[in-house]
Amino acid sequence: MWVILLALSFIPRALAVFECSSHETTAFVRIPRARLDGTPVVISTAGHDLTCAQYCRNNIEPTTGAQRVCASFNFDGRETCYFFDDAATPAGTSQLTANPSANNFYYEKTCIPNVSAHEACTYRSFSFERARNTQLEGFVRKTVKVESREHCLSVCLKEKEFVCKSVNFRYDNNMCDLSAEDKRSKPTHVRMTEGVDYYDNNCLSRQNRCGPSGGNLVFVKTTNFEIRYYDHTQSVEAQESYCLQKCLDSLNTFCRSVEFNPKEKNCIVSDEDTFSRADQQGQVVGKDYYEPICVAADLSSSTCRQQAAFERFIGSSIEGEVVASAQSVTISDCISLCFQNLNCKSINYDRTASSCFIYAVGRQDANIKANPSMDYYEFNCESQFGGMALCTNEGIRFIVNTKEPYTGAIYAAERFSTCSQVVENAKQISITFPPPTVTSDCGTVIRDGKMEALVVVSLDGVLPHQVTTEWDRFYRVSCDVSMDKMVKEGSVVVTTIYEASSQNTTVLDVATPPPVTAELQILNQLEETLHKASIGDPLLLVITSEQAGPHNMMITECTATRVGGFGDTVPFTLIENGCPRYPALVGPVEQDFDKNRLKSDLRAFRLDGSYDVQIVCSVMFCAGPNGCPVSNCLDSGTNELFMSHGRKKRSAEGNETEEKLSTIIRVFAKGENEEETEMERNSNSTTSFEHNSEVVCLSEMWFVSSVVSISAICLLLSTLIVVWGCHNIHSTPGKDMA
Repeated sequence: MWVILLALSFIPRALAVFECSSHETTAFVRIPRARLDGTPVVISTAGHDLTCAQYCRNNIEPTTGAQRVCASFNFDGRETCYFFDDAATPAGTSQLTANPSANNFYYEKTCIPNVSAHEACTYRSFSFERARNTQLEGFVRKTVKVESREHCLSVCLKEKEFVCKSVNFRYDNNMCDLSAEDKRSKPTHVRMTEGVDYYDNNCLSRQNRCGPSGGNLVFVKTTNFEIRYYDHTQSVEAQESYCLQKCLDSLNTFCRSVEFNPKEKNCIVSDEDTFSRADQQGQVVGKDYYEPICVAADLSSSTCRQQAAFERFIGSSIEGEVVASAQSVTISDCISLCFQNLNCKSINYDRTASSCFIYAVGRQDANIKANPSMDYYEFNCESQFGGMALCTNEGIRFIVNTKEPYTGAIYAAERFSTCSQVVENAKQISITFPPPTVTSDCGTVIRDGKMEALVVVSLDGVLPHQVTTEWDRFYRVSCDVSMDKMVKEGSVVVTTIYEASSQNTTVLDVATPPPVTAELQILNQLEETLHKASIGDPLLLVITSEQAGPHNMMITECTATRVGGFGDTVPFTLIENGCPRYPALVGPVEQDFDKNRLKSDLRAFRLDGSYDVQIVCSVMFCAGPNGCPVSNCLDSGTNELFMSHGRKKRSAEGNETEEKLSTIIRVFAKGENEEETEMERNSNSTTSFEHNSEVVCLSEMWFVSSVVSISAICLLLSTLIVVWGCHNIHSTPGKDMA
């Protein structure tokens, strides 16, 4: 009885400190290499820190499911969590252990005001990582006086002017320093400072982790290497590229590294890396280690989309002539310099001096030697092609030169059927875009003294070429012109920004009515139904049924067709005979028993000529306890077999029925969605015909027709008036004579 009273006496104190109010969100701050002293109230092998955080957030005891106040927990980096009803000072009364081993992580519950659960990324195990008595000097973008540490974290999460990657909080005056840099991007500017704590924002996404413009992520590979004693999100992936994609798409983990075992197909996504685990890493046979790196370079003409851009050799350096160098830079800066130098074949990076050295040779052409302070990076990519535009009297001539024979197409965006050039095994491909005064087939426009064309270069290897995926490249090419005569030579601008201000979309219903027996949906990463996406967005294709579970359903085929637009419509097969045709776009069909559905990973794409894509899937329902069999599918890229829950299409048997399901999704390139919204917002107040010659022609026809019709009516009325007047004149004398 005394124990029960003692437990009850702890509850009001803990509730008063560690329970959040209605305007606050419960989140966690993590301190690495830290452990709370004392006796835990519960010890659980919950699996990983995300599960432990969910139990602690909701004050649930993992072993029994009973309510128990939780203020913090220790995590051993593998599977065991130690739950406490108190926290370290100043939030609580307990103390942190001095100098614990590297495999200790302390998670403390905190209440962040004025933010939503999504803004505080409660789908992850922690929102911020804290470094005690530490600050980042010299890169403060904004300083705000706040009420508390929690308000400082809230200000960072709510910042709109820039991407807040870290904060310094000063306890003596409650000053909050916000920065667009962090300890990884500016490691030489981290200082030990009493009374100041440094916090890394762990709520960054793939879209903003490299800065407000999104940046580019490339992978650096280290063979036979791992981070030891720390396992996080594990899955089985058929091949390397799927594992790397798992890192990029990870929602529950801020992916800083990924490990892949090519033999066992085991994929581990982790929020730790060689920076944070410098003393917990080493060689291991049969496992490859990858780190995503932000680079300030345009990757549109390189071959780095489906492989690691660099291979790293720790403690080694190459000998040779340095073609470029930089001092006091990070490895991210060094890799960016390599991308920008067309002669770059390899890098030496001095970890102790933060120096970068670029070479025009690789290990096949030069000697590699041991060097403890250096890491050698072999560049696995090269510029695949170079594009240029010439301004001629006939229009803009766009030319692509390639190092290797190229099979693909160049076409005017949304005009593949009327303006395209397809080649096979060619080292040069060109196409001319005539002025709009000559033809509208290529969609060229003239504005502000420039003629512009929107160009797509097909690089994804997907047939037909007018299937637009994230691996294709968009360009805006322009030439200075005179309205009287095309200028022979002029300025040319080639960008990778797809501008669609001149495109006119057809407004359609966002989805067709679902059938009675099943429903086909497109979901985003948060499992929300959506009808708009951007090219390359990771999506889920989901089929659910009230009558059948995933055991009794299989997909026989799925096709995509363009809705609306103009030109020839070419059906695009996504799933054939139960197997995905293009695994990079559509993954294997999986049985999701937890949510009673079939699902398949899908990356948003577009069929040239329209924003709207209709996906139609044939689903077979198999009655009986045996359900539907799986299909063994062959990956054409790796010649490896993988399973998919579909089957070769054939006539339905006695215990089987088949349904066709469909849905429509609108797919934009980056920036188009906001631009279309802005155009719709202004459509009721202004009408612009400047960039759409078809609308101008239709409008003129309507205007002329209206004028002609009104003129005819006026002429008819005038004739009637004249006849009536003449009749009155002739009738008046007769009356006088009478």
